[in-house]
Amino acid sequence: MDAERPGYYAIIPADVRYDDRIPANAKLLYGEISALIGAAGFCYASNQYFARIYGMSADSITRLFKKLEDNGYIKREIEKDQTGQVVRRKIYLSASVPQIQPPDFFTDTPLQKNREGTCKKDGETNTSNTNIEKENIKEKAKALTDDELRTMFVSWITERGEGRWPNTVKNQVYFALIGFYEPRSTKKQEPARTKAAFTALSNRLARYSEGDPFVMIDMLERATTAGWKSVFPLAGDRPQSQAAAGREEEWLN
Repeated sequence: MDAERPGYYAIIPADVRYDDRIPANAKLLYGEISALIGAAGFCYASNQYFARIYGMSADSITRLFKKLEDNGYIKREIEKDQTGQVVRRKIYLSASVPQIQPPDFFTDTPLQKNREGTCKKDGETNTSNTNIEKENIKEKAKALTDDELRTMFVSWITERGEGRWPNTVKNQVYFALIGFYEPRSTKKQEPARTKAAFTALSNRLARYSEGDPFVMIDMLERATTAGWKSVFPLAGDRPQSQAAAGREEEWLN
């Protein structure tokens, strides 16, 4: 199965593990939520994401969520924009169980840079250079696997945020990118999974956000919800949305 299976830790408290009112799969789902919750204290992964990594239907995930919510282990909130359109869903763990802070994805993560280009050696012919250039063009246009995409995410985020973003913020940007590239319904367009397309996307993120990671997250989440193939500047007088401003306040405090 090619579905993405994250490698970070999940924790399921005893209250959840030994509760006979909820099925085993709901307990696993609780653990997955605990692993995804970051510095903001909530998870915003979609039902389709959970369905994909566990090989289940979205309807089954919906029923498991209801079991957890009915028994007081999670709380869900829906955020809407001024037009009433759903922007995203937040999933919180109940205050009655421990709030787990998962290990940072970027803690001690080595920088993996995909360096492009070659150095011309003595005696190298123009024909050789032309062939190399053609191969580079083909490489940029080739569809990337999930692992290759995630490697590019890590490389770009690490380089962009080195010395400026805490690891928790890097994690949030990473998961926003994961969500943006998740398979979408047939009615929505999907972003191209090529090196050239990701380079274009990352350039737009950097330019429209002016380097603000919280604005990047909001742009990615908005594009994911709307089914866009790329990101666009946030509307309004402020460069940041209210959600981004709230996360920034948490980070700074």
